Amino acid sequence: MKIFIIYLLSAIYFFLSFSMDHIRSIGFYLIVSVALFFWGTWEWKRRSEEIIAENRRNTEEVLEEIPHTQMLLSPNNLNALLINEVTNILYIARREELGSDFEIKDIPFNKILEAALLEDGETISMFPKEGILSSRIKSGDEKETDEEEDEEDDEEEFEFSLCFKIVSDDLTEPIHSFTYLEDYKEDYKESEQYEEAMGACNQWFQKLSIIIRRYQYDRVMVNRWS
Repeated sequence: MKIFIIYLLSAIYFFLSFSMDHIRSIGFYLIVSVALFFWGTWEWKRRSEEIIAENRRNTEEVLEEIPHTQMLLSPNNLNALLINEVTNILYIARREELGSDFEIKDIPFNKILEAALLEDGETISMFPKEGILSSRIKSGDEKETDEEEDEEDDEEEFEFSLCFKIVSDDLTEPIHSFTYLEDYKEDYKESEQYEEAMGACNQWFQKLSIIIRRYQYDRVMVNRWS
């Protein structure tokens, strides 16, 4: 309401300047109008930052209910990766909108088989190099034919995203997705924020790779003697 009133006063002073006869009066009203406009813009930006920070705090408070030692939370506060180094469990938390409940998937470390980091649908990092993620097998919500995908690509605009694919030893749901960034503009990739996001994702890809490697030898030994 405060911001609306400031912008309204800015508009009123701007239009009143056209009814003035003297140049000094016109200049005064225009200066006041511009000052009010910049004040309103500053208040709007400050309020937006407060809302973003409040949403972040509220989301972190909700996720505190999940026992964890490390967390990667997406900028839109809709997705999170959490690691509990005490119980050796990886949590994937997802929700559709702010204020809704998270859907949480827990995966024991020894059940994580593969991990990949994708940028705009293209795999940029994968461990191990050979596996399900390197094949044409798709997860549950991606079970569309190549022909249908080609038709959709022609109709829909290309969407940018930065996400993880994780394969677990689970026959009911073997492939899991975690989206860190999505629906951003192409020029955003040149910003410092994107570099920081990519750096955070690379760090977490390394953590997932370490977890996989930690149990990889045990799985090989079991396969040899089974």
